[in-house]
This record gives sequence, structure tokens and C-alpha cells, in this order.
Amino acid sequence: MAKRQRGWTTLTDIEEFKTITWSFLKNITMTWEYDGMAYLFREARIPIYGIDRGTMKMNHPIMAMGIPMQRDKNYGVDIYVPAKLKKKAASLLADEARVRECAELEIVAGEENARAFNEEALANKKRNSQRKAERRKGFFKALLCK
Repeated sequence: MAKRQRGWTTLTDIEEFKTITWSFLKNITMTWEYDGMAYLFREARIPIYGIDRGTMKMNHPIMAMGIPMQRDKNYGVDIYVPAKLKKKAASLLADEARVRECAELEIVAGEENARAFNEEALANKKRNSQRKAERRKGFFKALLCK
């Protein structure tokens, strides 16, 4: 049985997601850094897989106040890219000024890109469910014909 994946991805086809070998790229804690990365990687056609590690603070259950976590705790978002595109992704992130510039561009183009992503993801989901239904029909036909 396949391991359940946590997190989110910029791939619109979950069947393609299952075939990719993901490699850790970096942990990010700033939203501008993610926005710039998302813009750069979308232009370069590099998919992202992210796992949220939470925030830097947690609420104390009794005192109801924010307490900083220990230094050995991981927080932010771990970013993974396909293993074969890791070098290209790292070279794109090497120029921090370019990442900041792309973060500002993402603010302008973000909503349109999110809408296009959702449309494509829903179309792929529908296509995958139709393929799955056809495979099931073929399987049951084969059982009945024997």
C-alpha cells in the first residue's frame, strides 16, 4: 500500500506526483522567500513539494501565552524538488536579490496563477477518475467473462 503523503504540491496531476523522486532543497521561514521561489520555479517549470513544519511559537495550554520552541525543533516549510532538477533549482535560488524581485512579481500575478492552477488540477482530477473507472470496469468485465 502506498505511503500517505502530507503537505502540498504545485503539480496538478497526482498520478505524476506519485512517480517523482523528491529531494530536499531547503527550509524556508519567510513568506516572501516562498513567493519568490514559487514565481521562479513556475517560470522554470520546476514543481515544488512542501511540508509545513509549523510556526516558531506554540501556545502554552494552561497559561495561554506564546512560548518560543527549543532551538532543535524544526519550523517553517521544508521544500522538496524533483531529484533530477535539484541543481537547477539551487542555482535559481542562489541570487537572493532576484528572489526578492520575483516575490514582488508574485504578489501581482499570484491570483491569476492560482486560478489557472485550480482549473488545471480539477481537469486532471476528472481525467484521472475517468481512467480509474475505466480500469475498474475492465477488471470486473474480465472477472465476469471467466
